[in-house]
Amino acid sequence: MRFNLHLQEESGVIMKFVFLSKNMEFSGGRKLLFEYAGYLRDRGHDVVILVIKIEGMLKNMVKAIRVDDFSPASIPKCDIIVATTPKDVLKAWKSGKGKTIHFCQGFQIIDLEHRINGRVIPPRFQENGLVTKLNLMRKKLVWSKKIKRIEKIYKLPIPKIVVSEHLKDELKRRFGGDNFVCRNGVHHEFFYPKKDYLYSKFSLKKPIKIVNVGPYEGSSKGIPITIKAVANAKKMGIPIHFTRVFTSACERNINIIDEKYSLLSQEELGEVLRSCDLYISNATEAEGFGLPAIEALSCGLVSILSDISSYKNFSKDKGYCIFVPQNDSEATVDAIEKVFRMSENEIARIRSKAFEVASTFSHDDSCSKFEELLIRIGAS
Repeated sequence: MRFNLHLQEESGVIMKFVFLSKNMEFSGGRKLLFEYAGYLRDRGHDVVILVIKIEGMLKNMVKAIRVDDFSPASIPKCDIIVATTPKDVLKAWKSGKGKTIHFCQGFQIIDLEHRINGRVIPPRFQENGLVTKLNLMRKKLVWSKKIKRIEKIYKLPIPKIVVSEHLKDELKRRFGGDNFVCRNGVHHEFFYPKKDYLYSKFSLKKPIKIVNVGPYEGSSKGIPITIKAVANAKKMGIPIHFTRVFTSACERNINIIDEKYSLLSQEELGEVLRSCDLYISNATEAEGFGLPAIEALSCGLVSILSDISSYKNFSKDKGYCIFVPQNDSEATVDAIEKVFRMSENEIARIRSKAFEVASTFSHDDSCSKFEELLIRIGAS
């Protein structure tokens, strides 16, 4: 165990934490989990990260131990076990090896409910045809059963650390229990405005550069809505250069995309965002936080965001972006046209407000808050 004298002087508390992650493939949530684990380790805590598959883009990010499963035999005795998925939370709780904390970065039940009631249709079920419709009907039965299984886990007396106030309120309303907020933070060393930014009116010679980030298949991300809106805006004659950034090694071929990137580092993502003019996210209410959106704001981008709780809770002042209704590609097209016709002063005002809001989200502060909550919950 490494002891950090600074930590001892501040709190006098050193704890043993076990983090569970099925693999080390890239996802924003898993990266954050590992960042918090690494921070706690550097602070002098005894931190063990258990993974079933050690392969993946994040395998060099932290030192992890491979195990066959998350059974009681695999989990060492500790003060606190941190898990993110409901299945892993249940295994951690059943192990009895330490107090379990559910690090909840989203609420899958909302996404499943939206799929069942038709508000959201996953891309793989959007094709026409009887077979697709029958498969969707059968899948809705599967999703209904899954909701019941997840609800049973959320009702267990397990404290939760969530990433936003609205998520805390939603879980409290549905399940009660102890819920604490540790909102995500921004790495401002990577995400900052372009220093030599100069306004130039959009035109055929200077198309508006739009960027969108996230996995296409993630139904809560609303990527198909964004792509439809960009396609329709292009058909209207608005000159657009469209960039997609995704988190898998490959993505389906979409002909309206002019530039695409996969598996970028944070430094590379910051560079791509700064090279663009407009960020769009049509995420649904199931979005837990929406880190790429706040990173885009931190780069000073004008942004079109869906009017979901996550995005509206970035700030009480709504002048930092343009809000559009969920699942509304037509409203998104209108917003794109609005940005295209904006004056220099209008764009400067939104860019300034965007950076002002994002500057209140610090990754270092989030790390400190996460540690504080773990110690507080562990002592209760």
